[in-house]
Amino acid sequence: MEIEKLQRELLKQNEWLFLKLTEQKKLVVDAAQTEHDYRIAVAKKMLELRAEGTPVTIIADITKGEKLIAKLKLDRDIAKGMSDACNQAIMAIRASMSGLQSLISRDKELMKLI
Repeated sequence: MEIEKLQRELLKQNEWLFLKLTEQKKLVVDAAQTEHDYRIAVAKKMLELRAEGTPVTIIADITKGEKLIAKLKLDRDIAKGMSDACNQAIMAIRASMSGLQSLISRDKELMKLI
């Protein structure tokens, strides 16, 4: 009876793992796209400022203070954080599944002794 309960829980964890892996694919693409958008916007702004004759020493600071650039950086950081959180969830689910597999193996061995 205990083994059946553990096996059901293991199957449930496996379903969660599959969902998180599917979610992770989307989050990785989102993180890469936001990084791409941010870098392109920074490069364009830096070129604009340089063409306007802005001193090179302050171009990076001015670029970072630009409202659109700051928003793109925020979006990039959020996307990266979401991807990292999903990775942590996947690792936690895998650890839980490993523990359940150990308990199932232990219970099977105990049943052999009975």
